[in-house]
This record gives sequence, structure tokens and C-alpha cells, in this order.
Amino acid sequence: MKAAATSLAAAASSQLNRRAALAATAAGLLALHRPASAAPAATDVLILGAGISGLHAARLLQQQGLSVTVLEGSGRIGGRCWTAHDVPGRPEIGAGTIGAGYGRVRANVAELGVELVTPPPGSRDILGSGPAAFSVYGQPVSRVQWKDSPLNRLSPAERGMTASQLVGHYLARDMGLKALDDWLKPEFAWLDQLSLKDHFTKLGASPEALRLMQAHAPGSNLEDANALHFVRRTFFYGWEARAGKGQRVRGGTSTLTDAMAASLQRPVQVNRMVSHIRSGAKGVEVRCADGSVHRARACISTIPVPVFRKIKVDGPVSAKHRAAWQAVRSTDVVQVFFTVDAPFWQQDGAAAEMWTDTPCERFFHLPALDQPHGIIGAFIGGDGTQALRGMDKPAMGRYALDTLNRLRPSSRGHVAVSHVHHWGSVPTALGHISSWAPGDIGRHEAVLHEPVGALHFAGDHLGRLHVGLEAACESAEASAMQVLDRLA
Repeated sequence: MKAAATSLAAAASSQLNRRAALAATAAGLLALHRPASAAPAATDVLILGAGISGLHAARLLQQQGLSVTVLEGSGRIGGRCWTAHDVPGRPEIGAGTIGAGYGRVRANVAELGVELVTPPPGSRDILGSGPAAFSVYGQPVSRVQWKDSPLNRLSPAERGMTASQLVGHYLARDMGLKALDDWLKPEFAWLDQLSLKDHFTKLGASPEALRLMQAHAPGSNLEDANALHFVRRTFFYGWEARAGKGQRVRGGTSTLTDAMAASLQRPVQVNRMVSHIRSGAKGVEVRCADGSVHRARACISTIPVPVFRKIKVDGPVSAKHRAAWQAVRSTDVVQVFFTVDAPFWQQDGAAAEMWTDTPCERFFHLPALDQPHGIIGAFIGGDGTQALRGMDKPAMGRYALDTLNRLRPSSRGHVAVSHVHHWGSVPTALGHISSWAPGDIGRHEAVLHEPVGALHFAGDHLGRLHVGLEAACESAEASAMQVLDRLA
């Protein structure tokens, strides 16, 4: 463990050194977040999207002396860094943990004076990894342990694992990956051809394990999920865990992206929904839905792929580009948060958290400084969201509350819906986490990195070493270097 932590610290230091080599000047001017005037301003580089990837790219290029303008389609900064300050408990709707090996993210934290806090002993970096009650086959929660339940129809080797643990167990099997970029090597292409269902079946998963894992499938479902994509992500999580315990941003993850935006010399222009991009060898023109026009010598798009493929793009766009943009999957996710007025779990004698085989996969118990009993968060993802099709947010909340009350009678009268967040209905996201269908990594992954004229791309889906926030910054750094080479 100590050796692993040392090597990861060295990796983080190396990342900091690369960033230091990029930096020629420090960005010290603070600016308020406000829409700029409609008249286009001359700029060296346009950044599309004010999530952590776009903001990191903007800071790197600004430190090199380039003029940078960031256009954000929504009215807020942060992208999937989203602390719900107006919701009881202030839950993180998006990213929440800053991994110990997140060198680029931590460089921004250090430079901007943002404070990280270490979770107390016994807390978990990964939601759903602790003790949990269970409900399967429509039966309510009981005091009986899962391994001893007559409803547990798993094989003897699987019997002690919950649905989430089953997914982790089979994804963590050693497939021979040794380095973080090994997944791109030809010898692992066979995993690209398999769905998770095929992969788990080959590893000996029982039919009942497959049924339970289907309700907790990463991506939309086991049949459409690319085995290589999720094996690679799990390998990274193991690597990251050896670095040490993750931390959280004091005040919420949005505090970091707000500070990054405030460090830019030009304010982020919010409510600039891009509708048309014209790119060529000498520059880029971007038109927004509000009629504004913006021109630059180069551009980096961090717009999520489901949103980007709705934008009209003119320029040297190959058929391979368009096929790759269409191939990227984006999992739909609905999160329902509840206030809790009493520890109802003490009545039924089971753990506060609960996993199920219903579309409401998991009910997490989340700590909250302003809520003495914490809050509950329901997670409905992938094909589970089909049960909510056609519902508005209040109806989604009622569906989740009815499910919780039915499967856990002790919760009746003690929980109330406080907020519903539907990633699929956010116009600047249209989904949450990107993934691939079987076979599509080999066909399309490399193409996503290729610029279209002076239009470059970044985002967490383009990270090749890391995942999550660090992947977003990794790809931003790569695109910033491409732009510096272009404009040199």
C-alpha cells in the first residue's frame, strides 16, 4: 500500500510538473459570472462548456497568454459538478469525491485555495459499499441477513454478495490489465466484443446473479454494456483506491468549478446554447441560439456528446466523425432526494440504506450537516428509467416515495420528497455517464480525439488513463496542448 501510494504521489507530482511547464503567467483576475453582451469579441480560443473540463482547458490556455472565451449553454457553472445548495442536505447531484490520485484536479484546488476535507473514519468513498437492507421479489425489508434469506437464490459462491457487490466482484476479476492505458492495446480487444452479460456469464455468474445485476447494471443494461469499458473503469478504481482515501470539497464540488471560473480574465458567458459550428483550418465560428456569433482561431468543445450531435457542424467532418458521435451512449439517471424526520430504520432493525430489484435500484443514506438524520437519495438509472417514461418530476418523486413506503413500511410518514433531478431532461446534458456498446471502442474511440479543422474536443469520456473528474482534466490538457501547437 505504501509503495502504491508513493508511486501515485509521484504520478500526481508529474502531472503538476507538466502543468507548471505549461504555465507562463498566473491567472489572478477575478470576474463575476454574468452573460456578456451579444456583440462577438475577438478571442484566440473559444471553449464550449463550463464544466471542469472546459474550465481546466481555459485556465491552461490563459496561463499561456492566450485570450480565452468560455460559452456555457445553461445558466450555471460546473456541468456535472453540481452541488444542490437549495436542497435540504445539499447533496452532490454529480461528482462528489476528489480521488487521492487526481493530480490535475488537486492542482486546481491548490492554486485556487479551495479546501478539501477528509471524510471521518468509517465513512465510504463509494455509495452502496456499506451495510444495506434489501428487498427482492416485492417483499418488504426484514431483519434477516441477505445471506440467510430464503429469497436469496444465488449460487453458494455468490450467496454472501449483494447485487452491487456482485457487479463489483465480476468486474474486478483479473483480466490481465497492468497499466492504466492497457485497455487500448490489441490484446484486450476481445473484451470490446463482449457485452457485460456475455462477460459475466463466461465468468460463471448464475442466472439469478444476472437478474439482480441487471437491476444494478452500469450503463443501460447488461446486454448493451461494453465489457472492456467497464472492466477498464473498475481497474482504475482499484488503482485509485491504492492511492489512499478520497476527499471532498468543503462547501461542495461546485465550489471548485466556481473558483475556476472566477479565475478567468473573461467572465464565462452563460445561457449561450450553441446551435451551429463552422470550422476550418484557420479558425472557428460559433453561433448560439440567442443570435450571438463568436469567432476564434481555435475552439475546444466539451459539450456532452448527446447534446453536441444535435448541433449543426460544418467543416472537414468525416463520415467516421459522425459515426463516432452517434455511437457514444449516455445513461439516463433520475435521482430523488428525501428529507427524514426520524430514523425509521431503527423500527425494522435493518440498515438505513436499501437495495432492491425494482427500477428504484438503491436508496442511499447520505450524511448532511443540516439534517440530524441525514437524507435519503434514490437512484434510478439505465433501463430503470423506462418505468418513469412520460412522468413529470413530481410524478417521479411520488413513484420513488411509493416504492420506498411499500418495500419499507417503517418509512411511512417519516420521509418526504425534497428534490427530483432528471439528467436526461437537462438540455445541456441529455444524460449522465457516457459509455460504449459492444464492439464500438475499437470502431470509434480513436476518432473522437481527432480535431475537425480548428475544432478540438475534451471531456471525461475522452480520458484514456483516468475516469471521472480527472479524466475530464486529462483530456482538457491534451486538447490545450493541441491548440498551443496549432497556434504556435
